[in-house]
Amino acid sequence: MTRQSAPDLFAPGLFEGTGFYEVFAWYRANDPVSWQHPAGEPEGFWNVMRYHDAVAVHRDSTRMSSTKGMRLGTADRAVDAVANKMLIVADPPDHTRMKRVLIQPFSHEVLSRAEAYVEKVVADVVATAVREPGPDLLRQLERIPTDVICAIMGLPRSDWEWIGRKTTEAFESPSEVRRVTANGEIFKYFSDLVRENRRTGENEFISGLTARNSGGGGLTDQELVFNFSGILAGGNETTRFTLAALTLQLAERPDQLGHVLSGEADPAVATEEALRWSVPGMHVLRTATEALRIGDAEVRPGQRVVTWIGSANRDPEVFDDPDTFDVDRTGNRHLSFGAGRHMCLGSRLARLEIGAYLRVLRDTVRSVTLEGEPRYNGSNFTWGLNELPVVLHP
Repeated sequence: MTRQSAPDLFAPGLFEGTGFYEVFAWYRANDPVSWQHPAGEPEGFWNVMRYHDAVAVHRDSTRMSSTKGMRLGTADRAVDAVANKMLIVADPPDHTRMKRVLIQPFSHEVLSRAEAYVEKVVADVVATAVREPGPDLLRQLERIPTDVICAIMGLPRSDWEWIGRKTTEAFESPSEVRRVTANGEIFKYFSDLVRENRRTGENEFISGLTARNSGGGGLTDQELVFNFSGILAGGNETTRFTLAALTLQLAERPDQLGHVLSGEADPAVATEEALRWSVPGMHVLRTATEALRIGDAEVRPGQRVVTWIGSANRDPEVFDDPDTFDVDRTGNRHLSFGAGRHMCLGSRLARLEIGAYLRVLRDTVRSVTLEGEPRYNGSNFTWGLNELPVVLHP
């Protein structure tokens, strides 16, 4: 294939399966930093495909800004409304200030106390899936991250199902109108919750963040509301996709399933491979504030740069046999949680949930079978399975 016959990275339906990995491989080999201007985008941008280039972009907080958005297809007005008020679209010093507050509920010390609860949620979900197998295991697995993050945030149990549904809609709907509407509903929900907690102080999660703000330099109520939406997405969407991708690989790879169920595979090591393989955050966008060079490309100020995490995680210069799922893979330096200042807040929690899932499978399941055709959501941002016809056997 020549440079002139470059495959279309934005072909309709490309992400409805896994064929895009072949497209990524072509770009890594032939045009690792390419200029693109697909239909529907107001302006062009640079695509970054190789691991080390992607790391350099993520770690460059001096010449790369997040305030112009962090994903393709987002309306400018929506980004402008939350820029420097929401962690994922903030730069220092606002990013530093907000992260200092928001990282506290996800510290090792705090999550160590939540470990028993996570194990219970996972055990309950797996037991239900074994006892009541349905046509789509994903509908049961998605309870794990939703129930855990909602419990940590102290949200009313009666709201959990609605929150999970709206979070998915806000980040995955192909309709911009539906995404914007769902985000608006989530923002209103948390606005009401923060305002009510100012009066009652009953929500310990919110009160804890507010108490840390009393010395000044903390988050405003508006910043709390915007970032709660980000916490939901990070705690819900990405982990759900990783659990689903992991389960599918175990169903399709008896050798890997055998390693897990026999106890030979270290759950911590297998967790990292599940994260590398699943790539729940497929791309990340930054905007250059200064001229810089990425590979052979000369990037001008104001130009957008898109790092493709799904490509970086399969870069053969970094990962041996990258297209093979291997629960025993060590030295796994995947970028599924990002790199640099914007490293995912919920990375510890995600690892805790995935590790617990692997341990519960090991202790309670004898086989995992694929009973139909898995289906993907087709998104090039929060990509993953939306139908998983898998059965867990006791």
